[in-house]
Amino acid sequence: MNLQDPRVLRTRQLIREAFSELLRTKGFDAISIKDIAQNATINRATFYDHYVDKYALLDETIEQAFHGMIPEEVKLSREFTEEICDQLILMTHSYIVDFYRICRMDSKFIAKLVDEKIKKMLEQTIESIFLKEENHQLPAYDYIKIISAMTSSTIYGAAYRWFTDGENDRTDLLAKIVRPYVMNGLGLYHK
Repeated sequence: MNLQDPRVLRTRQLIREAFSELLRTKGFDAISIKDIAQNATINRATFYDHYVDKYALLDETIEQAFHGMIPEEVKLSREFTEEICDQLILMTHSYIVDFYRICRMDSKFIAKLVDEKIKKMLEQTIESIFLKEENHQLPAYDYIKIISAMTSSTIYGAAYRWFTDGENDRTDLLAKIVRPYVMNGLGLYHK
């Protein structure tokens, strides 16, 4: 299958749109491949030509939405600054709010899968910034991976807690609380 073929792109878009609509109305566990195919106006065989199962579709949906939300400034950043930190905190919180409000996460198992995927993508985003830093003093790639994991866990954990505590209108305060913690921790490694 040629993933650049306009027909393939259109079919995949129809499938993703149908899936997104079903996530809003039914919840992941209740969605069947038949539901997705019917909403996308395709047959089940066509669905399976594009995706192994609904978990693969969920994975792609999460990834596309996350990468679409990353500000260009963050993608191009060559240094983990306070401004980049703030953008990552706010973006992560916004993604969590959007995902959990739009999608009915009726399964703790699926919610855990989604959370792990988001954390991993955030970690990879942070790691790519650290790897581009010209003057980083970290002794080895393994340290960068560990620091990226700790930084992403801090940001994700705080953003998720802010969401579950219902403090969604005060994201400025969220950034104000989390940024110093993250930056002070990173200061130990950027001397």
